[in-house]
Amino acid sequence: MSLQLPDIPEIPGLFVTGTDTDVGKTLVAAGLTAALRQRGVKAGYFKPVQSGCPEENGRLIPTDARRVKELAELPEPLDLLTPITLRLPLAPGVAAAREGIEVDLEKVALAFRELASRYDFLVAEGAGGLYVPLVNTKFLVLDLARWLQLPLLVVARAGLGTINHTALTVLAARHAGLPVAGVILNRCSAAPGLAEQTNPEVIEALTGVPILGKVPEIPNPESSEGRMVFFKAMHDICSQADIFKNL
Repeated sequence: MSLQLPDIPEIPGLFVTGTDTDVGKTLVAAGLTAALRQRGVKAGYFKPVQSGCPEENGRLIPTDARRVKELAELPEPLDLLTPITLRLPLAPGVAAAREGIEVDLEKVALAFRELASRYDFLVAEGAGGLYVPLVNTKFLVLDLARWLQLPLLVVARAGLGTINHTALTVLAARHAGLPVAGVILNRCSAAPGLAEQTNPEVIEALTGVPILGKVPEIPNPESSEGRMVFFKAMHDICSQADIFKNL
């Protein structure tokens, strides 16, 4: 990575990444932000870039930021929470190139500075996994996390196959000099099979990274019952994980 990066302030927080796309990192980021706020922490949310944004009333809408804004009751406008929006459902660097758009890191820095001035803790979210390109192939999600100077929180699937994906994500982070705060296993079954039962212990043994918690599979997360189950899981994580105890 050889880009000239704008200066940004340091702020306590976490960078939420996934072992893959669609592992539920936006929901986890929303839940953590909301749970921390409900516990009295002045916590905010930041997703610098989102691709695959639908158009509404002539503008692209960052649907991930909109979901977090609603769940965590954030006052900021969507274009501050996600300053770069792209139309095509591709890796952001690929989408931007095909759309003829430059991913302006100064714009990202301006939004980050503003949010850092408003909050004591930021939950930042990447796009897909660590090796997803954001600016052509010169600047990846892992470069973004390193620039923001935030430790990683890895969101992973609970079942078969997650050991390899999670261990490789942690290895890639360490190779890039990124600290990893822990792993959250998402969509855990009410009646877990043998793989799901044994995965947490194996992941901790292989990576040396703690499993911070498990989020259950929620058939209808938008229902009042689903939200209650989800927020209980997120509050449990915030109360039990060491990284949140001094907030």
